[in-house]
Amino acid sequence: MTVNDMYTFMNETNWEAFVPLYFFLISISAGSLMISSLSTVFGMKQYDSIVRPAAFTSLISLALAPLFLIIDLGQPLRFLYVINPFNFNVQSPMSWGGWLLILYGITLVLFAKRFITGSSQSQSVAETAATASGNNKILSSIVFVLALLLSAYPGFELGVIKAKALWNTQLLPIYFITTSLLAGLGILLLVTQFTGKKELSDKFISSVKTLTLSLIAISLVWIISRSLILTTSGLESQFAAQTLWKSGWFVGGELILGLLAPLALLIFGNVSKNRPVLTLVAVLLLIGAFSMRYSIVFAGLAAVLP
Repeated sequence: MTVNDMYTFMNETNWEAFVPLYFFLISISAGSLMISSLSTVFGMKQYDSIVRPAAFTSLISLALAPLFLIIDLGQPLRFLYVINPFNFNVQSPMSWGGWLLILYGITLVLFAKRFITGSSQSQSVAETAATASGNNKILSSIVFVLALLLSAYPGFELGVIKAKALWNTQLLPIYFITTSLLAGLGILLLVTQFTGKKELSDKFISSVKTLTLSLIAISLVWIISRSLILTTSGLESQFAAQTLWKSGWFVGGELILGLLAPLALLIFGNVSKNRPVLTLVAVLLLIGAFSMRYSIVFAGLAAVLP
């Protein structure tokens, strides 16, 4: 007598929305710092006005990010375990990420410190930025490199998981960098418009427009190429592509609101003379960056053949 037992395995996860929120906040921190580095590291003077806001924005978002990770872990001691040097595992992306977060935080505090203690009310934003790009260019370059690595880190952490077809690609870190830059642009446009003492210059707006259009184009190319590769790479990859394209966070949040809508507004709207349009673009970029992280996390988890 032969007995055949049948089992049903459910692919479930204990991850909550705190994980994409954590990814989103570190992306805002790293992205806004990288955008401000166009002035402090690369000498593009039209970005001088955002250096100071970027320093504080990066610092605040970085301070908030670990809170969501600790909440998701449920036990704060688990976070301390990750950053304990005696528990460092060279093969663990989480170990590398924990220490990258600490090193970036230390250099970011040093970077932002001069804007708290080194500038008086009589000192202009341009003078402060000139000091940052001159006397502190080495520190600015170090924090830029760390911000670049931090923005790519979620892509490395997810990309090494071979069991998830949607995540397992060497290009995922690059896409995280691209969308982090978009998130940085979005938050800085909002902060500078609502807190800045002076109007944003036309040269700055023109440069931001070109940069944003380029990053949106890169993002769209990544989405198209990744989708084509997945749909021609076996059943599991095809299922991953189908799961992603069925996600409302991806189609509605990331693709339509986060990429196509800002693309249309920047091409057909006069952002230099119509600043509310620029504000709307900034909000949409932030929606898109968060939606990307939400969809890539949860669509990736769900995209497993039964």
